[in-house]
Amino acid sequence: MIAAMLLMLSQTGAATAADIHGEWVNKGATAIIRIADCPTGLCGTVIWSTPKAQSDAARGGTAELNGTVVMSGFVPASERRWRGRLFLPDQNRMVRVAIELRGANELRVKGCELGGLVCRSQTWTRRSAG
Repeated sequence: MIAAMLLMLSQTGAATAADIHGEWVNKGATAIIRIADCPTGLCGTVIWSTPKAQSDAARGGTAELNGTVVMSGFVPASERRWRGRLFLPDQNRMVRVAIELRGANELRVKGCELGGLVCRSQTWTRRSAG
């Protein structure tokens, strides 16, 4: 009985652990980003994008959007939050952002500029297997 309870608790803990590794679809479903471990923390690479997103990136100076590392140096800020840098391919620049895992399948990406006067955020959703 105790072993069964411990097994149930360990499975529950694993299911609720803050884990952002995997594939995420950005707002508008224009790209899929794979988040994985990198030498400087977590990073995210574009593994798929729409022709329009590729065209916008090319206009911004990023010749090949697919394969581009757009998230770098993400380190934990708390149990469900990370901070790092996000590359904006269509603007050819890096910005500091914070990401927050909201539930198992929702990731909020938020960046601010001008000392926090101008902020933007969007929600990414975990890509389902299948």
